[in-house]
Amino acid sequence: MKTVLGDEQLQFLTELRTYLDGLDPQLVAATRIENIEDPMQPREHGRRFLRRLGADGWLGVSWPREYGGQGRTAIESWLLAEELYSRRLPNGLLTLNAIGPTLMIVGTDEQKAEFLPRIRAGELEFAIGYSEPDAGSDLASLRTRAVRDGDEYVVNGQKIWTTGASVATHLWLAVRTGTPEDRHRGVSIFITPMDTPGITITPIITQGGERTNALFLDNVRIPVRSRVGAENDGWSALVTALNFERMFYHNEPRWELRQLTDWAAAAGLLEGDSAEAHELQAVAGEHAVDVEICRLFAQRGARMLAEGRVPHAEASVNKIWWGELRQRICDTGLDLIGEDGAIATGSPYAPAHGHLEHGLRSSPVWRFGGGTNEIQLDIIATRGLGMPR
Repeated sequence: MKTVLGDEQLQFLTELRTYLDGLDPQLVAATRIENIEDPMQPREHGRRFLRRLGADGWLGVSWPREYGGQGRTAIESWLLAEELYSRRLPNGLLTLNAIGPTLMIVGTDEQKAEFLPRIRAGELEFAIGYSEPDAGSDLASLRTRAVRDGDEYVVNGQKIWTTGASVATHLWLAVRTGTPEDRHRGVSIFITPMDTPGITITPIITQGGERTNALFLDNVRIPVRSRVGAENDGWSALVTALNFERMFYHNEPRWELRQLTDWAAAAGLLEGDSAEAHELQAVAGEHAVDVEICRLFAQRGARMLAEGRVPHAEASVNKIWWGELRQRICDTGLDLIGEDGAIATGSPYAPAHGHLEHGLRSSPVWRFGGGTNEIQLDIIATRGLGMPR
């Protein structure tokens, strides 16, 4: 695979690091603490941090200049997201790198004018309303219904696993406007503020301690102008946003490997001729290679986007590798640490600050969040390898 990092990208990375090093250290420290606790729930400091980046022109670096961006490529956008995650700082991943670019492709001029400047400024946060109790991986079977009533749609139904709904400003909502038999040809996408009457949010606390939500929609009225694309033609917008989302999974395994190797170095296990040292050195080396493969998958997708191509199967490959690698690293860490590895996050006695223990508890969601790995394998087979359905 050819490299995608040229002199221009390396210079961009140098400028970015210089900028981040010069930010208010108190804001950065407070933001990092929030983000480590729950990266899916931006709070006070995280919002301030993203608005600072927006005001200084560092959000939407790959957006066209007509939308307020720097006009760079998806490669720079990937570098920005990776650097921020490496520092455990929020990067506006979902809203900035999935919803914004999708609106540029399928949104109306009115929608672009209303939402894109505020996304790039770090003012808006989107939650994704896709999954339902009976429509998770098979989104074409979703049942939440929108019925046209003059200049509005009336929406009734339920969503689940709507992570970020409790802090988001807006909902990117998939509903059925056609018949159940229409499957994906009868789906429409709407944008609606989270404070719209009729939306009720119920928290769901995951095994890893993070919050996700169930969402109930009771006669929610959404203007027709808030529909993204034509009626019954929302599937393309849905898939486009998902591909952008999957393409920016990348740096978490590297950060988790760092937690493992930092713990091992402090315990004196990375050097020496003991059996334990040799085992750890071999396993850490294998994981380090896998982490670089993960980065190369992400770079390939960024290069394809920069060339104007859509990374369908490539995004799925990246998503599978990313989630399974994170789980393997955390599992390896707790195996090597031993029984002390089960000491929970938050305890001063937790090895590796409890990050590996917390990561392993959180790991099941990595295998189905953003689309189950089994579905991703189908996409790779059909879209990437040309195999029959």
